Amino acid sequence: VGLFGCSSQASETTKNEDGVIELTYWYSWQDKVAENNLELTEKFNETVGKEKGIHITAEYQGTYEELHSKLQSAFVAGEEPAISVMEIASIRTFAEAGMLQPLDTYISDEKEANFLPGLMDNSYVNDQLYGVPYLRSTPIFYYNKTLFDQAGITSAPTNWEELAEASKKLASIGVAGWGIVNDEWHFEALTKGNGGNTVSDDETEAVFNQAAAVEAVKFVDEGLQNSNFKYYSGNNASTNLETEFMNQKVAMWIGSTGSLNNQLDIASQNGYEIGTCFIPCGKEYNVPTGGCNLVMTSKLSDEEKTAAAEFINFMTDEDQVVYSHKKTGYLPTTTTSLENPEIIALYEQTPQFKVALDQLQYGSGRPMNKGYNEGIKFYKNALDKIFTSDVDIQSTLDEAAKECTAVLQENA
Repeated sequence: VGLFGCSSQASETTKNEDGVIELTYWYSWQDKVAENNLELTEKFNETVGKEKGIHITAEYQGTYEELHSKLQSAFVAGEEPAISVMEIASIRTFAEAGMLQPLDTYISDEKEANFLPGLMDNSYVNDQLYGVPYLRSTPIFYYNKTLFDQAGITSAPTNWEELAEASKKLASIGVAGWGIVNDEWHFEALTKGNGGNTVSDDETEAVFNQAAAVEAVKFVDEGLQNSNFKYYSGNNASTNLETEFMNQKVAMWIGSTGSLNNQLDIASQNGYEIGTCFIPCGKEYNVPTGGCNLVMTSKLSDEEKTAAAEFINFMTDEDQVVYSHKKTGYLPTTTTSLENPEIIALYEQTPQFKVALDQLQYGSGRPMNKGYNEGIKFYKNALDKIFTSDVDIQSTLDEAAKECTAVLQENA
């Protein structure tokens, strides 16, 4: 997606009649995530904001993709928010377009060093800090423990062989084993877990047609034919999968850690128990991190930047890190928070929460090439062809990789 070149001329400070600085904060997603954003914004306004003459208005902007698109338009119209969440892979695109404010002078070295190392890969552009970890995730593996018990499966799968075996056993009780949607994040995880990747290290070449990545696709394709896997395609794929696991028609799926609390709620309302585990791997555990960082836009006055930094620092302070983790299931983002008594108690009571944190030791960043979101669509189209019709896997991926590489090189 081409971004407009933007001037970063500072605006006048917006204050209300009481002299309070008024700033807007944009966020994504509904349910527990929206509640978390609104509750913490209100807490800021009642504490730090009240003390320092700052008021933040939090506004929902849809999915990450919708928010990013609105942000581009708002920037051109001069109506952008002061603070926003931003999906981690998009930070370079917005930073290089001049839309984001470097945060190096607003985040202390001590605070920066306290963020978990596995979450920092996508925070920097050209050695400058542009985003700080907020609601961060890895994909994790969810399974219906109740259905596992009924099918006589005693432990969660750790590798592809065990995953296929468990899936087959679930056919004996009349349910689908592993439910799959065409999500590039999930396929990044499967591919990395087999020693491969979707793009080269310098992000100028698609490598999802190389052996390790092709093996991951073949594993899924063979499982759809022989191991009771189920593929959900089309625009409503995720909703259809969600409906089926809610109705206990499918027993295993990959999802974000950020959905954990919602999933636990749904399970308890529908009378089943959920387990979580690392994503079963082909060769080695390795998952992409995901979720969003907090960013500041670049056209603010100095006074507004200082105020926006107060909010970003507040949202990533320990009390809020602990609150967000418990509220949503997104990862705790700092080293010190792991020693927090509330988090220790949470893991004893609900061990499902700890899985994502343990898996983070195998976490890595996502591609930040500006053309990645566009280029990866060729991969997703190829996957859809492979899983819904009888095409040659290698040549279909070769063709998609050629088209994806062209986009990556154009944007390198």
